Formats: sequence, structure tokens, C-alpha cells
Amino acid sequence: MKLLLSGLLVSIGMIAGPLLASVQQGQSMHCQLGDAVRIIKVVYPQGSELPCEVQYTKDGATSVLWQASNEAGYCEQKAADFVEKQRGWGFECVAMPAGSKAAAGL
Repeated sequence: MKLLLSGLLVSIGMIAGPLLASVQQGQSMHCQLGDAVRIIKVVYPQGSELPCEVQYTKDGATSVLWQASNEAGYCEQKAADFVEKQRGWGFECVAMPAGSKAAAGL
């Protein structure tokens, strides 16, 4: 039983780890369902871990969904959770590298 439980935890970590790692500075999550495109991006306005904000682009308009100034990892977790919500709605989400037009929301 212990072996099964530890194997399950390792499996969950292997699934969740890459998702969290994919929502980092300089990257965006590009989510698409048919013609609908959503961009989810963690932004660090001052170039450091804090403050941070989660930007969401839908239909060409960008808004800030969450922001933090004193809790490291908050924005990354919120962004990862929101990507999972998008996937639950049927969107296909992939990480886009920094500098790509899709990552910029174009």
C-alpha cells in the first residue's frame, strides 16, 4: 500500500511539475479551442520574483486576473490553476517561448 501511494504521489508530481514549470517568466500559455484563443502569462513588472501579476488575453483584450507583492509563487500557482480550468473547458494549452508572437498575444 505504501509503495502504491508513493508511486501515485510521484506520478502526480510528474504531471503537475511540468505544468507549473511552464508558467514562468518570459513564457505564456497559449490555449486554443477552435478559433478561440486565450493567453495566460505571469509577468514580473520589476524584473524580480515580486511583485507579479497574471495577465489574461481574450479576444485581443488583456486584463490582470491576480497579482501579488509579498507571496512568492502565488502568481505561478494561480496561472497554473487557470490553465487547468481552461483545459477543463476543452482548450488545448501549450507553453510558448518568450518573444514569440503567440506569447505576446498577437
